[in-house]
Amino acid sequence: SAPTAAGRAIRDYFAGDLQRLDDVDVSQAGTPFERAVWGELRRIPCGETRAYRDVARAVGRPNAVRAVGAANGKNPVALVVPCHRVVGADGSLTGYGGGLHRKRWLLAHEAQR
Repeated sequence: SAPTAAGRAIRDYFAGDLQRLDDVDVSQAGTPFERAVWGELRRIPCGETRAYRDVARAVGRPNAVRAVGAANGKNPVALVVPCHRVVGADGSLTGYGGGLHRKRWLLAHEAQR
């Protein structure tokens, strides 16, 4: 069968068209806070990273750094909602459901844009 629009966008992302994932419509469950975090993750430009504290500030909850981490971990559509672009305060790679080796690869892939 033919790939869905999301499937084509993911294929194109791995082929180098990194902006294609921005076009995927993502309807998510989650709490209002989680949805706010996921929306903010989608605003991180491809090839860039943000610290958890930056995301917390951006959603208006500067003291909710751990809650941002928890919402990041509950992201139901990793890659489309780019949780791999969130790093520690010192820029270090921190937890990623797919493993840090994949997070490192995704960030390197996006840096080549």
